[in-house]
Amino acid sequence: MNDPIIRYFGWSGLSIETPDGALFFDPFFRHYCGAQWFGLEDFRHAKYICVTHGHEEHFLDVPVIAKRTGATVIGPRSVTDFLAWRSRISREKLVTVDIREAQQVPGFKISSFHWKHRDINLVKALSKAVFHGNATQLAWAWSSATNAPFYSPYTGYHVELPGGLTILNYNEGFNTKMTDAEITALGKRFRTDVLLAGMQLDFMADVARGAAALNPKMVILYPPHDKFHEMMGVTSHPWPEFAAAVSKALPAAKVLIAEPGFGINALTGELLPSQRGSIAA
Repeated sequence: MNDPIIRYFGWSGLSIETPDGALFFDPFFRHYCGAQWFGLEDFRHAKYICVTHGHEEHFLDVPVIAKRTGATVIGPRSVTDFLAWRSRISREKLVTVDIREAQQVPGFKISSFHWKHRDINLVKALSKAVFHGNATQLAWAWSSATNAPFYSPYTGYHVELPGGLTILNYNEGFNTKMTDAEITALGKRFRTDVLLAGMQLDFMADVARGAAALNPKMVILYPPHDKFHEMMGVTSHPWPEFAAAVSKALPAAKVLIAEPGFGINALTGELLPSQRGSIAA
C-alpha cells in the first residue's frame, strides 16, 4: 500500500509512514510510569524525527533511536544544539527549524509553529517530589532538568506530503493558554487535512475550539500523559468525552481516539489492524 499511514506508539509518539520513509514525532519507548508498549526495534524504520519540546518523555529516547537508525532529527535550535553537544550526533543529521520558513526534506515539507504549554514549575515539581517521597516524579523532574533541553520552545509541526495531503501535530497545545486569536491565525496559515491532537485533563473545550479553528477532515486524538498523570494522582475526563466535544464542533470530520498500536490510512480513514510492539508481543 502506498497511501500514507499514521500510527500511534503511546505517549506522544506518532509516525507518518510513506513510500519516502517514516517521519516520527517524539518517539519514546522505555518503561516509564509503569507502562511500555514498544521497544527500540519498533522504531528501526525511522528516517526523520521531529521533536516538539524538551520534556523527558518526549525527548530521552530520541538520541537513542537516531543513533540506532541514522535518522535525521528535526527541531528548534535548542534541541539540535543539545543533541550535537550532549549526544554527539553529527550536524549533518540535524535540521534546525525556523517558524518563518518551511524545511524541505525528501518526501516531506515541514513547517513549524509555537504553542503554549500548560503551566509547569520544575523547581516546584522537584520540591514536591522530595516532600512526598515520590521517586518517579523526582526522577522525572531531575531528568528533565539535566538530561533534556527542558527550556526548548514548544513546537508544533505542519507536514505536507508530495500528493498534497497535510497533517498538523498540535501536540499538547490545546489548553487554556492558547487564545482563540492564536489558533485562528494558525488555521489561516495552514491548510490541515488531518489534525493530531493531544487530549488530557479537563481541556475538552480547548481541544474542540482548536479543532474547529483548524477545520480538518480528520482528527486523531491521543493521550500524551495518561500514565504520567496516573502516577501523579491526577485524572482526566474520559476520552470519549473529548471525541464527543470535537465531533460537536466539527460534525463533518472523522474523529478517532488513538491507542498504542493504532494505525489509520490517512487518505481513506480506514482503520488498520493494531500493530503490537515487540514488548507486547
